[in-house]
This record gives sequence, C-alpha cells and structure tokens, in this order.
Amino acid sequence: MKAVTSTITSKWQVTIPEGVRRELPLKVGQRIAWEIEGDKLVGRRVHSIRELAGCLKPGGPPVADESESDGLAKAATARHKRIDRQKA
Repeated sequence: MKAVTSTITSKWQVTIPEGVRRELPLKVGQRIAWEIEGDKLVGRRVHSIRELAGCLKPGGPPVADESESDGLAKAATARHKRIDRQKA
C-alpha cells in the first residue's frame, strides 16, 4: 500500500484513511497503541482479551517474568493473525 496522509485537527485528532481501514480489520472503539520508532510514528492495533481467547495453549508452563509473558503474548497475537488470515 502506498503512503497516505492525514491531518491533525485542532483537538489533536487524526482520521484513519479509508485505504488503511480497508486493509486492516479495525472497528469503532478499538484501541491503537502509538510508538515512536526513530523519526516514525507507528500505530498498532491493540487486540482485546476476547480476540486473543484460545490462542495460548492450556496447561503451559508458569510464567517466570514479564519478558517471558510478553513473548507469550506476542506468540498468541501472531497465532491469532494466522487464524484470521485463514478465515478470510
């Protein structure tokens, strides 16, 4: 997808362009996490707990620390995305 632009309003709001909305499965009320990567602003869709339900295997090993739980969450998100692509 080629680059598209939005304008920041006086209330610091930005409209997500139609092409982006068609490309990503975004819904009204869904949250977006903003990150700064160098000189880029990156918005990532935040998956709800309900969307991720069933992505982790039951009876897995106990989580020792936060970095390990982050890894498990990323793996669950990746699995969820694969399942979504298969449904489409």
